[in-house]
Amino acid sequence: MIRQVSRQKLAIDKYTDCLKKSVNYRVYAEFWYLDTLVGENWDCLVYKDYEAVMPLPFVRKFGIKLITQPLYCQQLGVFHQEKFSEHIFKEFEKRLHRKLVRAYNFNEENTGMFSPKGQLKVNQVLDISNSYEELYDNFSLNRKRNIKNNSFNKLNIDQSFFDVEWYFEALEKYYAYSKTINLSLFKEIINKNIQRKNCIQYFLFDENKTIISSVFVLHSSERIILLSSVRNKDIESKGSFSYLLNYIIKDNCNQSLIFDFEGSNIKGIQDYYASYNSEVRYYCSYKNFL
Repeated sequence: MIRQVSRQKLAIDKYTDCLKKSVNYRVYAEFWYLDTLVGENWDCLVYKDYEAVMPLPFVRKFGIKLITQPLYCQQLGVFHQEKFSEHIFKEFEKRLHRKLVRAYNFNEENTGMFSPKGQLKVNQVLDISNSYEELYDNFSLNRKRNIKNNSFNKLNIDQSFFDVEWYFEALEKYYAYSKTINLSLFKEIINKNIQRKNCIQYFLFDENKTIISSVFVLHSSERIILLSSVRNKDIESKGSFSYLLNYIIKDNCNQSLIFDFEGSNIKGIQDYYASYNSEVRYYCSYKNFL
């Protein structure tokens, strides 16, 4: 009832339809998203005639296939419609356990409904379906202070254009971690989402029209994902990032949307996201091979 299909033999229309109809859709699982990250180095476990799917990205080491969670792809797992059987989910999980797995992240819904084996990791989300006033009331006092302080400055926000080159120049200039990641791949996934009209780049400018900070927000059905952000550290701009995030939340509230901060294992970042009254949701990361 569950079979493994290579990327080359995948029925793309059926796969995409299954994903779109799933209760736990993630843009990370789109075929074009995975193709951009890993090429055709992914298989898929398919239940019956694409009633449920589980994409499995891999790398090859010395001819051995290792399941590995790609960069810029927080959650995968089993994608299915409502009233999905726990027994069938466990069959998917057993198939995964028989493979060599460096890392594989199940999505939040899989984790909450079926408790797969693995380490729980933190994501943080904010339901922004309420009015902005209700959302703002639940921000921390410090977050409100940052937003109010910057509201008196001559700051301007623009989301009408893209400047990917400036973004990556700033990333390399101001952030040491940029030396540890594949920037060309990151740029490629951003450009792919721009081509598909799947993301927005927000800019915050000072009164001299100098960019203070910028954020990429990725659309994923009923959630918008804070994919990446940078700040111009040559400019003193305390609280300006809070001002920009506040604008993005205000710009998208009153809709059936979840704002996905993508979480962090760093306590300071967790605390910052918590200051927006975000909710902790766990996703499970499984591995059986170092």
